[in-house]
Amino acid sequence: MALEHRGFRVNVDVVPDELGVQWVCRALIERIDGDSQKGAPVGPELTIPRVKIDPLMAISTLEHRAAVVIDEFCDQGHVAA
Repeated sequence: MALEHRGFRVNVDVVPDELGVQWVCRALIERIDGDSQKGAPVGPELTIPRVKIDPLMAISTLEHRAAVVIDEFCDQGHVAA
């Protein structure tokens, strides 16, 4: 799944861990303009127990967290997105 926010694209990947006990969630944050020299924040990662949350909720949680990370990155003056 992908989300666009403040000039960045967030791609979220959710897979079960090797034991099938937890969801391993990763977000990749890239600039929409493709200019990697201008920088981008590091995408957040979450590990969530599978018995407590379904994959769609894990994706939603990570997308929200990625948007917050992008906001903090821009507010700190790293980039004018």
